[in-house]
Amino acid sequence: MPVVSIVSLKGGVGKTAVTLGLAGAATSRGLASLVVDLDPQGNATSILRTHPSKTSVANVLEHPTRAEIEGALTPCDWEIGPGEVDVLASHPSVIRFDSWTHPGSAFTPKLAKAITQLNGYDLVLIDCPPSLGALTREALAASDLALIVTTPSYFGAQGVERAIDEVEEMRKGVNPSLKLAGIVVNRVRSVAEEHQYRMNELGTLYGKAAILKPFLPERIAVTQAEGFGTPVNEVKTPGGREVARIFDKYLSALLRK
Repeated sequence: MPVVSIVSLKGGVGKTAVTLGLAGAATSRGLASLVVDLDPQGNATSILRTHPSKTSVANVLEHPTRAEIEGALTPCDWEIGPGEVDVLASHPSVIRFDSWTHPGSAFTPKLAKAITQLNGYDLVLIDCPPSLGALTREALAASDLALIVTTPSYFGAQGVERAIDEVEEMRKGVNPSLKLAGIVVNRVRSVAEEHQYRMNELGTLYGKAAILKPFLPERIAVTQAEGFGTPVNEVKTPGGREVARIFDKYLSALLRK
């Protein structure tokens, strides 16, 4: 059961869209996946249209027991099959767990303890908040792989550097088995000169092998999927099919790690 954190230290790069795209790809393959929404904004929770639950990921962080996490899981309303998606929903109160902690300070992972008590999933995807705080560290401590999402922009590239540094800090300390799965470059416009420059820059800085191919193009189908509350592979347009194929390739790459 690979556990993958989808990370970005800059908001608005499409981190949640990547999380849900991977969940949709897994469902299309007949896999059982769990989406853990650690972002206090709860966008993944909203799009997945989960059934109401009395508990959330905040309760699990407070009491990381098997009973607590199993009681907090809810099925999503996607009716696409053949696989299934469950959700560990976010709640605004989870933000109280996001106080910044220095990498060298004492840190006792709670989410990792809870997730290791789960069975029956082929894949766990953790949608992290767009910040470097305790919640992101909780996700990385619980993960086998970290997938960094960015856009081809100056500030996006800066966010990648900080995210990689944090992954390395966690690997040296709390989670030695953590690996960098790669970098997803999202919302790419191939005709934009600035985008080409930034993509080349990312390849030079981190190695071309670290950049997942193909790049994710900017397509209205992704926004439509979010609005409809469905995975992008259910948007039956050329753009929707194109993006769905890319997410399926990304999923294959993650499962090979």
